[in-house]
Amino acid sequence: MAGDVGFDPLGFAKSSLDLKTYREAEIKHARLAMLAAAGWPVSELFDKKIAAVLGMNAVLDSAGRVPSVLNGGLEKISPFYWIGCIVFAGAADLYGMSQLSKKEGYVAGDFSFDPFGLMPKDAEGRKRMQTAEIKNGRLAMIAITAFAAQEFVTHIAIVDQAPIFFKPIWQVVSEFSQSGYSMPDYPDTPAVIDAVTQTPPIDAAVEAAKALSSTADTVTAAPLADAVSEAATAVSPIVEAPPAVVAPPAPVSLPVDDAELVAAKKRIAELESKLNMISGLVR
Repeated sequence: MAGDVGFDPLGFAKSSLDLKTYREAEIKHARLAMLAAAGWPVSELFDKKIAAVLGMNAVLDSAGRVPSVLNGGLEKISPFYWIGCIVFAGAADLYGMSQLSKKEGYVAGDFSFDPFGLMPKDAEGRKRMQTAEIKNGRLAMIAITAFAAQEFVTHIAIVDQAPIFFKPIWQVVSEFSQSGYSMPDYPDTPAVIDAVTQTPPIDAAVEAAKALSSTADTVTAAPLADAVSEAATAVSPIVEAPPAVVAPPAPVSLPVDDAELVAAKKRIAELESKLNMISGLVR
């Protein structure tokens, strides 16, 4: 018997008639599973398109899954379809059972249906074709069971879980490229990163202001103005430059009176405050 490798661990086939009866059932389920394994993904790919052309309602659910016992949606199918399936299956089953015990040399599932003449004429060729059919049918029974289980667990259509097997490669590549993935944006100018993370001109200006405030010999605002100008130039790519600093009067030599010293220190304090504010914005 084609495809018989002696695998019957539970001992169902206790006689030759039992073996033929189970093979008859197996080949029917195998053929049905092969149709279903092909029809399941095809319906998920084309049901909505065909329904739109014919002006009918698609039977796929919101996730694009076909109706099944686990997915639900079987009520969308016309009852006349189910009646036709039952009548056809019943007629095929009755014919097979009648031939099983009457026809000499009958092979399970052999209804002499070969419209394209694919079945070889020699015995060895027929055995090879029968073996190929039952092996593909067994694989299809496993596949259709996996289809139903996967869609029930994941709630995702089979054609979307493994599109490479059911869709053209260019469509798969297009869908993947439009899936919304994008590389994060990074600054492409190292100087911008350095200006954001490092602010030595500001620090230098602050240090110059402190040194100037503690000088007892000469109170000079020119170095402080130069430091502020350099700091503003260095951070110009990041923040807006502060208002132009009006050059103070010429350096005043000691001795100075207390009023001028107090005014100079007050001015220095104001400049320090502005520099600290700029430094905080940059960091």
